[in-house]
Amino acid sequence: MAKKKKRRTNDESIKRQDASFRKKIRSTFTSAGFLHFSTIDKHIKMGNRTVEVDAVFMYENVLLLCEDTGATTKIKDHIRKKQEAFDAINNNLAAFIDWLREAFPNNRDKFNIHHIDRYLVFNLYFSQNELPLSIEDRSRFENIIFIEPSTLDYFNRTTDCIKLSSRPEIFRFLGLSRDKVGPLKSDAALKTIKAPIISSKDSVGIYNGVRLVSFMMSADILLNTSYVMRKDNWEGSNWPYQRLIVKDKLKSIRRFLADKGQAFYNNIIVGLPNTVRFIDNSDVYVDIERIAALENCKLVIPDEWNSICIIDGQHRVYAHYVGPENDKLEHEISPLREKLHLLVTGLIFPQEMSTLEISQIQSRIFLEINSNAKNVPPDVLLHIEMINDPFSDIGLARRVIESLNKKDLFFNKFELTSTGGSKIKVASIIKYALRYLVTLTPSEEGTSMFNHWEESSKNYLLSKDEKALNEYIEFCANNLCSYFSALKKNFDSQWNDQTSKLLSVISINGFIIAYSRQLAISGLQEFDFFDKAFQNLTIDFSKKKFPYTSSQYRKFSDMIINDAFGPFVTS
Repeated sequence: MAKKKKRRTNDESIKRQDASFRKKIRSTFTSAGFLHFSTIDKHIKMGNRTVEVDAVFMYENVLLLCEDTGATTKIKDHIRKKQEAFDAINNNLAAFIDWLREAFPNNRDKFNIHHIDRYLVFNLYFSQNELPLSIEDRSRFENIIFIEPSTLDYFNRTTDCIKLSSRPEIFRFLGLSRDKVGPLKSDAALKTIKAPIISSKDSVGIYNGVRLVSFMMSADILLNTSYVMRKDNWEGSNWPYQRLIVKDKLKSIRRFLADKGQAFYNNIIVGLPNTVRFIDNSDVYVDIERIAALENCKLVIPDEWNSICIIDGQHRVYAHYVGPENDKLEHEISPLREKLHLLVTGLIFPQEMSTLEISQIQSRIFLEINSNAKNVPPDVLLHIEMINDPFSDIGLARRVIESLNKKDLFFNKFELTSTGGSKIKVASIIKYALRYLVTLTPSEEGTSMFNHWEESSKNYLLSKDEKALNEYIEFCANNLCSYFSALKKNFDSQWNDQTSKLLSVISINGFIIAYSRQLAISGLQEFDFFDKAFQNLTIDFSKKKFPYTSSQYRKFSDMIINDAFGPFVTS
């Protein structure tokens, strides 16, 4: 009887967890203004198949077919089955729309707005756990967009903060431009800014041919055209650098706006798209290189979602967000969105400038403005340093951590985003241990992985060749994997034990420092060498008995060196 009771309790717990997860998905999209259709357990005849998906979300002509899972086994079989369901719906879309009309009669009219050819359908697969899918696996399911837990956390937080104004970023995630969503538009819209102040090349001392232009723009236009390169967002790129939006800060500014009804005096700093143009009084286009400072021109900006990158001032802009009907302040804020104009300083980058260089300049400006700000997390600062100089010891270490985080041994164990839950924090690992192991300029008395890399590739790396950089990152990560794999083999029961100190920052730093010290004596070694060494290591990693605390990295490495590698390693 006791076993049945325990199983029933577990089943109830799983049901609650699944319900909470589905609520999170639902609130993410409904907060952004999507309609929700609960289709779970509704079996639909599509062609010669009977299919079922967990939910459908709709905004105008955009349909999201959603499946979620909490499973940890047979994931690929489940995805394959759902791919067949997605395909059946996409191949019989008109019939599916008809079914939605009948199944949800209260929203029947919503399906009569757009012609069937105008609908855009996306297949979304949400998992409560990180998906163990390789690049090859994902390519087999190329018509499915996989939403990892951290991505859902990001969008859930964003839509909860800025409500309906979060839609453009969801559409950016889906790869949709403004002309694709809603009624068909005949031509692209443009916004003309009168009386911009155009700074001359020599008046501001900005970087590498970047020009500055200052102007006033309504909060409404900024909301509809801006995006933010937040470090912890859904993009796979290394170049986003900003903090996540802070709800309490946003609420405070929004209350100020509602109470005072006035604009802010300090600038919003943005990166402008390279499609901006200037026109003279005769509406003739003028190249910015021919414009003298303060010349009387008008600035023409495309009215397109996600075209203006906010470098500094995201909270001041997004405090004007469009709230739902039950938003207590929306009545006061709504007229202010068009009435209040914010002072904007825009950077115009040379057409030939690379994305990397643009990101480096933008992140440098953000850092210069916010370096003394109280709330900039250490990992944001480290991330920006990686962007500014990928070949610095900090930049290399951050990239090695990212590589390790994708490998089976450390899969998603490191906290690389602030939405990732309880994981291993990386700032201290990078600053106090790993940077010295991977640096390209080891101290005279020390050694690094660079000393042991193939000689023929060193000059390429020192000349900042990107291919060589990627190869060096993998070289470092693979050697560390051999080392830590041997550690895992000898302390396997504690590797995934949440209460163990084996994967704590103090422990990882101690092991990395020990690796650096033995590297100077033993050189590069394979798994078997470390396996034999760790068989000599006797230490209790339990929370109560692990003897090292705080920053005793070197002291712990002494113990590892003495017990595991023997007294011959003394450096």
